[in-house]
Amino acid sequence: MSRDISFWRKVVYIGVIVLLLFPLFWIGQPATRTATGSSPGGVLAQLRAHNNLSQAELGEIDPAGESIKLATLGLRGVAANLLWEKSFEYKKKEDWEGLSATLNQITKLQPNFITVWEHQSHNLSYNVSVEFDDYRMRYHWVKKGIDFLVEGIRKNRENPRLLHYTGWITGQKIGRADEHVQFRELFRQDMDFHDSLNSEVPVDKGHGWDGRPDNWLVSQLWYQRAERAVDAGMVLKGKSPLIFHADNPMSMINYSTTIEEEGVLGQTAQQSWYEAGQGWAQYGRRQIPTSWGHNVRLGEYEQVNDELARMRERLEQLAPGIREQIKQEKIADLDPELRAALDIPEDQLTDDTYRQQIDALGRTSVTHREVAERAPEANRASAIKLVERLNNQELMSSRTSHYRSIVNYDYWAIRCEAEQTKAAVDAREFLYKAQQAHDAADLEAARTLYEASWQQWRKIYDQYPRLMDDISAEELTSAIKRYQRLLQQLDEEVPADFPLVDLVRKSQERDEGLRELYQQLGESITPDEAPETMEPAAKEPSEQPPPDDAKPDTQTDAPDATKSQPTPKPADEAKPADESKPATEEAKSTSAEGEAEQPSSEGPAANP
Repeated sequence: MSRDISFWRKVVYIGVIVLLLFPLFWIGQPATRTATGSSPGGVLAQLRAHNNLSQAELGEIDPAGESIKLATLGLRGVAANLLWEKSFEYKKKEDWEGLSATLNQITKLQPNFITVWEHQSHNLSYNVSVEFDDYRMRYHWVKKGIDFLVEGIRKNRENPRLLHYTGWITGQKIGRADEHVQFRELFRQDMDFHDSLNSEVPVDKGHGWDGRPDNWLVSQLWYQRAERAVDAGMVLKGKSPLIFHADNPMSMINYSTTIEEEGVLGQTAQQSWYEAGQGWAQYGRRQIPTSWGHNVRLGEYEQVNDELARMRERLEQLAPGIREQIKQEKIADLDPELRAALDIPEDQLTDDTYRQQIDALGRTSVTHREVAERAPEANRASAIKLVERLNNQELMSSRTSHYRSIVNYDYWAIRCEAEQTKAAVDAREFLYKAQQAHDAADLEAARTLYEASWQQWRKIYDQYPRLMDDISAEELTSAIKRYQRLLQQLDEEVPADFPLVDLVRKSQERDEGLRELYQQLGESITPDEAPETMEPAAKEPSEQPPPDDAKPDTQTDAPDATKSQPTPKPADEAKPADESKPATEEAKSTSAEGEAEQPSSEGPAANP
């Protein structure tokens, strides 16, 4: 009897399994397409098509990858974890070929896992490349990282994060590594690499001043393609839109800065800065989504504040004298100690009286709502409505200001404007020629050029004082110290009327040599004679062509009337790379983009 029960139980189980195959087939039937027609497939196939989740919608279909997925028999996650562990083992053993093969296998199993492509491309370009002594081999592995991302883009069509990160490595790794001089030159000459990239971005549109592709301009092409993908409706995940859109114009700014460091000056650099300013202004006009659920335009901050001032003035007209009246009432209600603290001058405040003054100011502040509620009866309703709009406008102004500060919007707008001026062109050209003359031991010519440069820098800082706090000002202090050593060779000292004494004063706390120079200069000047530094008004780059004195101009007041285009140093003469510097420190941005996180070498990262 027991045998019969066991037999019939097995028959029932088999029958249930067979019956379940029919709904499973109905749900999981793939979509088919024939010469006579097509079938949308089962429920799952229709859902994938509706949400653009099928592999055909996401990107290219890899037959080998699909076969490997089927071969895992549902254990794809386990297989992927094993391959990840294997890749870490190959990396520790420095078996780069084995690592490369393992990474390819991972992408076959997880072609739509974006973090795989980001992490492993970073691993190849930053962590693996630094293991080689020859900069040519380092460049080879940087290219491997870029190629890896390009393959990921084909598997994940128009994914903004992959497009953006490809631009990041092309710009930052090649343009900011210790070997950036050699890398940039190798990139310019790498025609085969350019041909392979042309299928993804028009490299021919990324030519620099010498007619060859420049890594910063090619990175900008990747950023622009990423922006077009977002504008077309692709969802940007895991990346701040503020930083995402800032990297496009920053590429042009980085290009302009780099070619000046390489000795490409004059009209070429001036035109480059003009284009950078136009790109930064365009960025300011773009609507940037915020975490508060609304959009802001960074370039419209002045208009927002102008409207805010008009609304405040209108409120005072609807409730004349009410704000001051309420304030005096609140002051009268204060304790005598707090009331007395309000009248203490700032330079006479102690720790206790400072806290008392802050407390008193908080208690006597008057809100717009309080003013509106005390307005005359005839104006009260209008004043209350105005206050609601005024509070919203103040909130918008505050949030726009916060976003502008993250990307240092005002500074870069001012920098792009200043670099277009004739004074900036002359200052940099005089300084470049002075250093060349100094290296050639032509001390008198070097001194004349140095002093001509200081005069031009003085004009720049008088017009744009904020630039004195810039990193380029720190680079200028190195030139000042060279000028000081030059005068010591001539048995002379820096003159008391040195035009950049205020820059020396700002920098002397960070530099012992400049501290001694400032002490020397301080003996011969008084505080009243020292140049004053004023905070500049934030000026937005104009959409119109620059004024006559800012347009590219080859004229100069240089003592040397001959103004030939300087030639950058060849790669072989460049300073050797610092092999001890970790590769992860090479990817530093010049803007707020510096906040962008790089994938860790220990596992998949969430965001480049």
